[in-house]
Amino acid sequence: MLNKIAAIVVTYCPDEFMLKRLLSGLVLAKCEVIVVDNTPVGANYWLSNQWIAEHYDSIQYHPLGDNLGIAKAQNIGIEIAEKQFCEHVIFFDQDSAISTNLIVNLLNVEQDLLNSGVKVGSIGPLFLDEKSNEYSPAIRHKGPFVTKVKIDPKSNQPVEADYLISSGSLIRIDVLRNVGLMRESLFIDWVDIEWGLRAKNHGYQHYIAPSAIMLHSIGDRFVTIGVKKINIHSDLRNYYIVRNACHLLLDRNVLWQWRLSIVFKIPKYLIFYTFSTESPRKFKVFQNLVRACLDGFSGKLDKAG
Repeated sequence: MLNKIAAIVVTYCPDEFMLKRLLSGLVLAKCEVIVVDNTPVGANYWLSNQWIAEHYDSIQYHPLGDNLGIAKAQNIGIEIAEKQFCEHVIFFDQDSAISTNLIVNLLNVEQDLLNSGVKVGSIGPLFLDEKSNEYSPAIRHKGPFVTKVKIDPKSNQPVEADYLISSGSLIRIDVLRNVGLMRESLFIDWVDIEWGLRAKNHGYQHYIAPSAIMLHSIGDRFVTIGVKKINIHSDLRNYYIVRNACHLLLDRNVLWQWRLSIVFKIPKYLIFYTFSTESPRKFKVFQNLVRACLDGFSGKLDKAG
């Protein structure tokens, strides 16, 4: 059954230990594994066709030679999977770790939902963040408010979410044909959210399966403010987060509840990302974030760097 599922792993200058951990788990799960590598030529000496061949005899490796973005890499993986007559794809980031029964658990929960008449768009695991040691909640929007639904890891009941984090999300090829592929102009951030909200516009629903738990690492580090733990990213990632949020704010195809909530989030991004930076760089970081806003609102979606 699992030979009809393609695990698409998008890499960018990966850590060797972390990538081997993920790939070894996927090989044991007995699904098709497609590695699409965004690492620029010369930037990472060890990941290559030869390295893959030495460690794994069944993994397909597709180096792109440059960083074309996660959306482009995922779409390339989807096209390869479709040509190989796969019925599902499941996406993974290079720093995720799975149990051998994770994909089977997701398939079983998806089938139960389909049998009960639910129009399933995607289904994913419950995340345990390796940095904060906390389980990620399900995200639901109601008007301008975002509700974070805590999930009991001991529960067997799937929890609905407005969208899923890309890594670990299982999607049927038929759903991708109906909804469309990932939006490549976004390059990296909000790609999974935009697709998830677009799928909801097509009547699909997304679920998190607590019976399938996956280790995942979000952000470069985190800071604790009050009772909240907030993930910190690089300046470049922060640029994409703010730019793409501003751009999607103007997209009428995105759910109005999400766009309304983003109106309140964008100023928070500017303030937090600026003041979480060391003092000598604060003004430069703020300038970069303002540029991100202007680029997003004007539709300037070129690759940043």
